[in-house]
Amino acid sequence: MCKELVKIREFLAKPDFNGFTADDLFIKKFIKQGWGQDIAALSNMAEALRNIGLAEVESREEMAELIEQVIERAVHRSVNPWKKSMEKVTEFGHFGYYLEHLNIILGSYQLIGDQKYLDLNTRVTLHLIDASMSQDNAHARLLPHVKMRWSADQAAIIYSIWLYDTNNGTTYAEEPLRRWLAYMHENATHPETGLFITEVMGTKKYSEQPRGCSAAYMIYYMSYFAPEVAKSQWALFKGHMGYSMIGLKGFREYLPDFEGEWTPDSGPIIAGVGVAATGLALKTAAALGDHDIFDAILRLASIGTTMLGTAEMIPKIGDFAKIGTDLLASSIILAAKTQWEFPREIELGEPLESTKPPGR
Repeated sequence: MCKELVKIREFLAKPDFNGFTADDLFIKKFIKQGWGQDIAALSNMAEALRNIGLAEVESREEMAELIEQVIERAVHRSVNPWKKSMEKVTEFGHFGYYLEHLNIILGSYQLIGDQKYLDLNTRVTLHLIDASMSQDNAHARLLPHVKMRWSADQAAIIYSIWLYDTNNGTTYAEEPLRRWLAYMHENATHPETGLFITEVMGTKKYSEQPRGCSAAYMIYYMSYFAPEVAKSQWALFKGHMGYSMIGLKGFREYLPDFEGEWTPDSGPIIAGVGVAATGLALKTAAALGDHDIFDAILRLASIGTTMLGTAEMIPKIGDFAKIGTDLLASSIILAAKTQWEFPREIELGEPLESTKPPGR
């Protein structure tokens, strides 16, 4: 059993969950709120367990049970933004970021489990459709108090709707997808590189730039619902933001001629190479079947994990060392390693279950 799966099993086996700790997530050592990395970790966790369940029929029931544990944590009042039982939440509001990941978790469960959570999955899906379609720029609001909207998060929203369609034989994703791609091509493409930009509201210095963490994240999700666009963006991403040295490959967080700083989204940036950009690109390479990039990043991750494991024992440096071994990193790596098993032959609108949800 690989070490990432061991870590996830141990986390899910802990009784009386009451929120993520600084031992679970690197970011919480510095930002108590966790910057949304709790629900992102759970989303990647669910995808990894789903992939294992798809690949190993004998493990499917167990993986579905583990995803149920993920769901319990995802809806827990310490993680959900309303800070109360989900049964008491009557209006979802402008929490697109949390809901995109919750919807991915729910869809991943149904893909290998049953329809136990279909009512909640349907409510979230229809809300995300309305939140997307009501905006002129085809991007749902992510947080009620935050103006910025990342294109990568809208890709995750559409992916979560696509996953619902895949499970239930609906075609809800078609119109949000059409409007989003049209907007990105017409209004949100970086002129010098052809890459989709990071943020569509113009709230940040980097808004109209491609960023590594955003591009890798976005292209991964697009590989499901817009594979040809994803392949095109991936080629541009490798060409403009790829970095190679002595057989090791990574990805820049910013273009070489743009002066940008590290953020909680990027993680540390070392000689221009972004930790998040490179780690997320591992999933993207797997999703697109790019074995060369996948293997090269995995080698880099292996070297980095070994070095970080040693650094964890050094006072003060140890906290930073956990960035490559915490639950978010472990879940991303396991999701990437198991990505090959996702059944790409499933067509949009072909239900995996005989029972379809009520129409919209």
